[in-house]
Order: sequence, then C-alpha cells, then structure tokens
Amino acid sequence: MADSDVPITAGTGTDIHTFQNAATFHDQIVREAPATAVAAPASWTLSTSASTSTIAADITRRSVILWNSSSTGTVYLRYDGTAPTTAAGGWHDQLPPGSRLEVAKELVTLAQSYIASAASGTMEISLATAA
Repeated sequence: MADSDVPITAGTGTDIHTFQNAATFHDQIVREAPATAVAAPASWTLSTSASTSTIAADITRRSVILWNSSSTGTVYLRYDGTAPTTAAGGWHDQLPPGSRLEVAKELVTLAQSYIASAASGTMEISLATAA
C-alpha cells in the first residue's frame, strides 16, 4: 500500500492522510490538531441590542464554551455576523438563564453574534485555539 501525507494549509492544524486500499482506491483520514492555547476568559454584558460578530470567525479555533450567568435573561445567538433577534427564526441557538453551552465542533470556527431577552448579567466566554 502506498501512503501519502497531503498538508491542507499551513496554520489550520489539519492534515489529510491518504492510503491506497486493496481495491486501489485512495482512502483518506483527516486528523485535526487539538487545542494548544486558551484565551483569557471574556465576558459579554447581556443587552437587548444585538451585538454582531462578538466572537470573530477564526479557522484555528477548536472550542467555544459559553455560560449565561444571568438569572433572568436568555441569550440568543447566531453563528454568523448577522444581528440576531429574539423572534423565532432570528437566531440559531439559545442559552436560558444559568445555562452552559459547548458549541458544536462543526460551528466553533464561525463568527458569533448575540442578543439577550433582558439586559441583566453577563455571558462568560472561553475560547481555545490550535497553533
């Protein structure tokens, strides 16, 4: 069997490894780099005015953990730079008061925009990236 390593783009922390199987097809395995750095914790003060791209898009990001410390406000978020709304169809995910969210792996590299149902409390943000 022939093996090969094909790097994608420097800095993405991802390599594609291919090998030729018994049927002479190339199978590929994608290996992602684990997080190598955690940014200092950040906070977003809950606001009823939308905040766009509060977390900027970052292809090296490996993890996003959010915690809504408010006892009354729900946080609505969009995984893009569009201003979210609290109305149905205006957001992609929500964090009820006191809840924690670990953003799905497939979405962590995208920008995140927020709005809250009440201006009360903060949302704590933890981000991890790969070198």
